[in-house]
Amino acid sequence: MTYQEWDFVADTYIPLLGVFFTVSMINVARNKDWMSLRQSITGVLLSTGFIYGLMWLDNIMNIWPRLGLDYSTHTALALVFVVYFSRQSTTKRLLATSSMLLYCLLMLYQQYHSIMDMLTTSIITLPILYLIQLRTSKTKNISGCNIK
Repeated sequence: MTYQEWDFVADTYIPLLGVFFTVSMINVARNKDWMSLRQSITGVLLSTGFIYGLMWLDNIMNIWPRLGLDYSTHTALALVFVVYFSRQSTTKRLLATSSMLLYCLLMLYQQYHSIMDMLTTSIITLPILYLIQLRTSKTKNISGCNIK
C-alpha cells in the first residue's frame, strides 16, 4: 500500500472507534439501561475533555517539546475508547488492545509519532483515563448493590 493509503487507514481508526462506541450506546439504550448509558457517555466525554485539556496545557507549557517529544493526541484519544472497550469484556479488551498496538505501529511507520511520544502520552494518560471511566461507571459489591 502507498503512504496515502496507509494514511487513510490511520485517519479512519479513531472515527471507527467512535462508531463502535455509538453502536454500543445504541445497544445499551435498546436495553433501556439508562444508568449505564449515562455513565458510559459521561466517562467517554470526561475522558475526551481530559485529553484535549492536556493537549491545551502542553501547547501552553511546552511540556513534551521540552523533552524533545510530541504529545500524541492520536494515541491519547484512541486510548479513551480502548479503555472503554477494555472494561466491557475480556474479548473486547483483547481486540481493543490489539487494535491499539497495531495503530501505534502504523503511526510509527507513517512517522506521525516516535515510540517515546506514544509511550509517554500513554503512561501519563492511561491511568487517569481508567480512573475517570471507573469513577463514572457503576460498580457493584458482592451483594449487587451499587456503590460509588
